[in-house]
Amino acid sequence: MRLFDEHVILRFALLFACFLFAAFIPEIVGFTDNYLNFIPYFAAIVFLAYVSIFYKFPSVGNLKKMRNDVQIPDKISTDHLARDYQKDLLEKDELFQLMVDVSSDGFWTFDVPTGKVYWSNRVAKLLDLSLVEMGDSFAAIKSQVMESDWNIFRKEFARSLNEKVSFTLVLRLIKKVDGENVQISISGRPQCNEEGRPIRVIGSVSSVVDRAALEKQNYFYVYQDALTGVYNRKFFLEKLKVDVDMAAERPDYTFAVALMDIDSFGAINDSYSINFGDNVLRIISDRIKTSCREEDCVARIGPDVFAVILHNIQGINADNDLLSIVRRLHNKVKSPIEVDGRELYMSVSMAVVVNRDVDCVEDILANANAVLRDLKKSGNHGGVQFFAGGIREKAMKLYKLEYDIRRAIQAQEFLLMYQPIVDIDAGNSVVGFEALVRWNNTEQGIVPPAEFIPIAEETGLIVPMGGLILRMACEQAKKWVDMGYKNIRVAVNFSAKQFALDNMVDEVKRVLTETQLNPKNLKLEITEYTAMCEVEKTVEIMRALSSMGLQISIDDFGTGYSSLSYLKHYPVHTLKMDKSFVDHVAEDEEDAAFARMVIGIAKSLHLDIIAEGVENREQLEFLRNEGCHQIQGFYFSKPLTPEDALAYLQEHYLEEPVEELVPAESAAVESA
Repeated sequence: MRLFDEHVILRFALLFACFLFAAFIPEIVGFTDNYLNFIPYFAAIVFLAYVSIFYKFPSVGNLKKMRNDVQIPDKISTDHLARDYQKDLLEKDELFQLMVDVSSDGFWTFDVPTGKVYWSNRVAKLLDLSLVEMGDSFAAIKSQVMESDWNIFRKEFARSLNEKVSFTLVLRLIKKVDGENVQISISGRPQCNEEGRPIRVIGSVSSVVDRAALEKQNYFYVYQDALTGVYNRKFFLEKLKVDVDMAAERPDYTFAVALMDIDSFGAINDSYSINFGDNVLRIISDRIKTSCREEDCVARIGPDVFAVILHNIQGINADNDLLSIVRRLHNKVKSPIEVDGRELYMSVSMAVVVNRDVDCVEDILANANAVLRDLKKSGNHGGVQFFAGGIREKAMKLYKLEYDIRRAIQAQEFLLMYQPIVDIDAGNSVVGFEALVRWNNTEQGIVPPAEFIPIAEETGLIVPMGGLILRMACEQAKKWVDMGYKNIRVAVNFSAKQFALDNMVDEVKRVLTETQLNPKNLKLEITEYTAMCEVEKTVEIMRALSSMGLQISIDDFGTGYSSLSYLKHYPVHTLKMDKSFVDHVAEDEEDAAFARMVIGIAKSLHLDIIAEGVENREQLEFLRNEGCHQIQGFYFSKPLTPEDALAYLQEHYLEEPVEELVPAESAAVESA
């Protein structure tokens, strides 16, 4: 019982306030003068007296923070609470079962009074049995494990119940996988009642990964190529470093490295499928392994590049032995293979480097790659070449040249020369020019196209270079047209890579729009090889260009393998007869026959024919007699600068030019 009740004290305080209010207030407000002034004070006194006597104050202490807006009935029904408890138990059982099922381990319980065992689904999967086959005893375990291990399990299980301690055992299963025993780990822990007696044992079962097998698997992932099964680039480099170090310690130790590159492997994937190409790689890797000695190291170090370290090439006949191994290996790899019922003839380029020539890993690989690149560039696809002095220097020069080309494109160091195309039936008048690119290198001066065009083609730099050349040629042609040479045409060569671009037509449109050149003043030249690549796409592009008003010319005609049945469907306007047919037409009947054939094809298809490379009078007269009247070659003019081309145009154009001098802005561009 509390000594003071704050509610009682508060009530007395309010009553005392009412007494004071009634005793002193009337004199203050002038009760004697006016009775109406007392009414509000009387009401206040009554209100305070009512509160002090009848108001029920709320509880205080720990309950003063509780919500008072919740009504709790006097009698609570427990029926719905019992249902909730049951639902919670079911949900907990489901949650526990879900955790058991998703676990990588299996679980089991042994009920001591009944002697029955409960197994989870995971245990059954680990033993490759069904739950029905597992039953409700340890019989399934007994039938699956080694007899000696089962006896150990029985003893440990009994000790666990007697001493109330946990146990963990590794049991070997009778069944084998890949010739190796499979093991499981089984654990148990007894649960006791209030009296300390075991009532059940709760345990788990998990598979045991053999450490040696795990290390072997990890080794495979780290050092072997997943597709072919041979070693990967990482292992190859580490093994090569071991051989290099061994050769440094033993001057008499000799080894060789062979790189094998499958020629045109991308075409196999494009023509068939990636899966087909993967099968080809597997077959080739298997051939390499079977062709090498047991101690040699075979690795796949690129998408279609294999490497072999030929260890310990020793003896008096070491070089002959090496040649024999290389020859056997190359012949085996390049022999026809059959994949999915299709027979393929493989071409494999092979480069060989002997450690006597180099003394570090980087130099060996650099030299081998230089040899491969030299093979590819020389056209000797499918050949074998040993490293020789100067090859790497040549490769480094090519790498530097590639870098310089990239820089030259940015710096716009390329300039155009223009070789006239003359109509001998119209008084040797000029009808057009072919734009020929030259490179004005800041260090070397003028670089001939034969030195940089192949590199640009190989590296793809021909695309931005070609775009630059097209714009420069259109700008120059526009200047000549504005000067009054309305019918002049400038021919620009397009590479196969440029012609294959999806936005090629849009790019030509954009350049023509920006330079304001009439399409009739531009002619695009493509090689016969380019015209025959992806025929349907090529015809579609040609038609789009032709519909714009451009003319299309087939360059170097006769050097490829064109089908006339295709050619007659191309929207082509001109055939250019290759210089190789013109060189000896005056003295070689076979060359003359070829030249007549090309001229005849052009006439039969109603196409213009241009003979390029004409250098003497005899060649000119032969072509005139055969009906070829458009001529390009040194007989009339070598390639000219823009200024000299304008002078030639002024002298040989049929119509009078509007202006005879080069505008200042034209001269500025041309000199650049």
